[in-house]
Amino acid sequence: MKISIPNKYSRGLLIGLMVVHVLGTLFAYLVYIKLSSLGDGYNPASFENIKTIYGYHKGQSTLLVWGIYFFLGSILPGFLAPMSLGLVVAILIWYAFRDVYMYINRELFWICNLFPHFLVWSGASSKEQVLILCSIIVINFAVKRSFTEKNLDISLIFVLTALSLIFIIRPNYFVMYFAIFTTALFSPWLQKSVSGKLSVGVWALFYSLLTIGVVAYLALTSTVTSEDVVKFMLRIEYSFHAYNNAGSNRYNIQWNEVSDFLYNSFWAIPQGFIGPTLLEGISKPMFFLAFLEGIFFITILGYLFFELLKLSIKSRILRLYILPYFFACFIIVFVSYPYLMFNVGSALRYKQSIHPILIFYPLLVLAYYRANHLMKNKIQKKIPTES
Repeated sequence: MKISIPNKYSRGLLIGLMVVHVLGTLFAYLVYIKLSSLGDGYNPASFENIKTIYGYHKGQSTLLVWGIYFFLGSILPGFLAPMSLGLVVAILIWYAFRDVYMYINRELFWICNLFPHFLVWSGASSKEQVLILCSIIVINFAVKRSFTEKNLDISLIFVLTALSLIFIIRPNYFVMYFAIFTTALFSPWLQKSVSGKLSVGVWALFYSLLTIGVVAYLALTSTVTSEDVVKFMLRIEYSFHAYNNAGSNRYNIQWNEVSDFLYNSFWAIPQGFIGPTLLEGISKPMFFLAFLEGIFFITILGYLFFELLKLSIKSRILRLYILPYFFACFIIVFVSYPYLMFNVGSALRYKQSIHPILIFYPLLVLAYYRANHLMKNKIQKKIPTES
């Protein structure tokens, strides 16, 4: 189904998104960087030094992102380089939502786009900015393919390129994006053969057995031992605590056994999405503002997930996309949560990499469902035309 809105809505949406993302970049480099830190974000003033980086032991993802900003920095001076990518992010969000903008809750849409740290990291030179850009490309393809049965065309090349970049830069988050990509890619066939036959209970049983089977296989074949898990845990801890000058590090966390991984997940997963704790917020004014933002973020996230869950119960077809999405998100967030636990600043930053799939993807699914529902029931509001 082709859904469209009048040009004045589309033009206003685009201008609004571009303005807020320009302001996000300006805020990041003129205000935020003086009050806090952009972590290991790529300083625009040092783009010309990219060649010296190759002489040191750096990760493949770091070299790739440095190369991107070196190229942009050779054309655009200062923070105009990350600002240009911030504008691309704005255009991609507009392109993803323009067809269903009039069917969406406008207040909710703008709340999801105006989280301060999302604007900072989508406008600052960093791995997060590149990931946000790639992520929006993937979720746009996934939703439009699922709801409008969009034919495969040359745009698939851009989607595959975006997936490849996500895999290189943040392989731990790749599975979530790959899950929605594959279900969308094969949606025309899956809808005919699977979705109408399986209930929510069958889907839940399937994913439960799949999880148990994978864990049992890894345990029985010694592919992953408890020692491997502990080494993984200690490696993550060291990657944060090695920097003694990091003012927002968290210490004295019990983190020596496999059981600690499970125990800490109960508090660290929600806390990772929030950022600072209340006590950390009271100790630092900047952290308190981030704490309030985090509370708001996790509230919006909970609302969107609750609405998606209701949709999966109501629609046999949509549960084909929603339940695998939930499953992938749960597994990857569970495995990756330590990256959000040991440092408040890193938590605020890293969660922006999955902002598109945790926030924008549910928002798009809900918007397309509402648009389809209104179209099918012929209660679409009369759309004013431009004079």
